[in-house]
Amino acid sequence: MHQSFEKRTFLDPLKKPTARALMKLLACSPTSQNYAAKAGLIDSCVEQLKQIYSQLNLESARPGRMSHRKREDGYLKEVKLTVEILQSALYCNDECKTIATDARLTLAVYSLWPWLLLDDPALEAVLDLLCVYTAKFTTACSSLCGSGPGVVPGSKGSSGSSLMHSIIKLASGVAPDNSSIQKLAFYLLTNLSISRDCRGLLQKNNFLQGFLSLPVPKASVKSSVGSGGVLALWLKLMLSLSVWEDGQQSILRLTGALDALADLASQRHHALLTLHNLCFCPANKSHVIANEKAMTVLIDCLESKDLETCCTGASALWALLHNNQRKEEPMRNYLMKCLENLSQILKC
Repeated sequence: MHQSFEKRTFLDPLKKPTARALMKLLACSPTSQNYAAKAGLIDSCVEQLKQIYSQLNLESARPGRMSHRKREDGYLKEVKLTVEILQSALYCNDECKTIATDARLTLAVYSLWPWLLLDDPALEAVLDLLCVYTAKFTTACSSLCGSGPGVVPGSKGSSGSSLMHSIIKLASGVAPDNSSIQKLAFYLLTNLSISRDCRGLLQKNNFLQGFLSLPVPKASVKSSVGSGGVLALWLKLMLSLSVWEDGQQSILRLTGALDALADLASQRHHALLTLHNLCFCPANKSHVIANEKAMTVLIDCLESKDLETCCTGASALWALLHNNQRKEEPMRNYLMKCLENLSQILKC
């Protein structure tokens, strides 16, 4: 099947059916992925993206805008098919992701970026690929922010010159609620947050300031209404950042972030979990304890009839209590009350 796909041109009517069959096989079979990788499928796909970039560059220099645009559309459709094959080939396979990194997949995608911004289907396909590529794979994450193998030459340390900068711009853009491109950009940033380099870039870029500009929904408004879609994406990203100590520091550097999380905690579980995580870093404890809203939310959790919420609040308060003698006595009273509540719940 791999050979059949490779030998057919994009205009061959059997190219797409062969590609679809190959995608399904690769996505469900690690053995097929490894075989295809050894046979050079990943390398040839990345090389194809580089060749398409060269062709697009040539087209942009030719006169005749209408015919030029038509040829561009054809090349971008080929990009879409190629990255869909790559997505299936890399799915949950670190060995294949390493091969893609060595082939400089990041460079190939970044080179095509100006054209991708003009074609939503191709851009969505590329973002899907990058989400698969970066999932639980720090090497890929680092390459996107310009600090690992397969990066854009000269991009490390330069301002606004990495693929991650371009992803941040997509996520920051004003988009209709539930925009698939904005969603994918946030999913990708959440993946990238496992990399220390990427977390540092998020902070330096001031991207996180956007969280503070989101309107807090009314308690009666469900998460799928109004700005709930974008808010949910932000909260997932904040929760992912809060797993790491430097990510927690980035959150706390945002003036008003604790208040915002506290306001959202009663409606959004991700906000409560983020607040919970912030309680475990010694450097954060004084900030959380000094914030009346945050402490009120955590204490109110002890009264919750939901066991998970009650346990989350108790866990956060215990973390604040640990090695924090000055605040021990008043918090001990709250925790004893929590234990009594938990005991009653467990008896039911």
